[in-house]
Amino acid sequence: METSSESLQFELTPYSTGTGTKKTTPKAGFTADVGHFGSVTVERCPLYRPLEKGLDTVRLSGPAFPDTTFRGKRRSGQPSLSRAELTLAGRPAELRFNARALRKEDRALRISYESREYVYSAEGLGRAKVLERAGVRVTMEPGQYVPATGTVTAGTATGPVDAVDLAIAIVLEAVDTDVLTLSGTALSSPFALLHHFSDRAE
Repeated sequence: METSSESLQFELTPYSTGTGTKKTTPKAGFTADVGHFGSVTVERCPLYRPLEKGLDTVRLSGPAFPDTTFRGKRRSGQPSLSRAELTLAGRPAELRFNARALRKEDRALRISYESREYVYSAEGLGRAKVLERAGVRVTMEPGQYVPATGTVTAGTATGPVDAVDLAIAIVLEAVDTDVLTLSGTALSSPFALLHHFSDRAE
């Protein structure tokens, strides 16, 4: 698998296809050009869909990337870490985290995929998120706000990073991971409840 031995920087740009029509489903997500790995797209449907039984799905695709799917309970208009499933190239990853832990290090999301062990942590509400495995680190942090599209996410990868590392870090940007911080859990819970009732009204 192709890797990058130098520091790699890229930006995720939000996009939306609008409200959709009777024959088309609206889409929202990110697009990016990730150096020599090329283009990547993350997409999800922003609408609540009753037939999905409260779950949301986000998908990542790109010529050099494994097809990646994250599925979890809908929260604040996004899939969350509740009832979560992560699949890359048709193979499932194992997800573990302790939502009751008090220390940030103990609340981190731990991801096992084939022979790899990752730790995914959030530095704080609205701050950088970091995916790490032995020798590799991918940092995603809020960048500048672009009026026409929204807030750009700035990514930096160091170490012998490959497409699997990048796919996991990028797809998680479309997931509600507020439970990884105490402040995020406390502040987002009331808004998640409001989103729940808003979903039911659609």
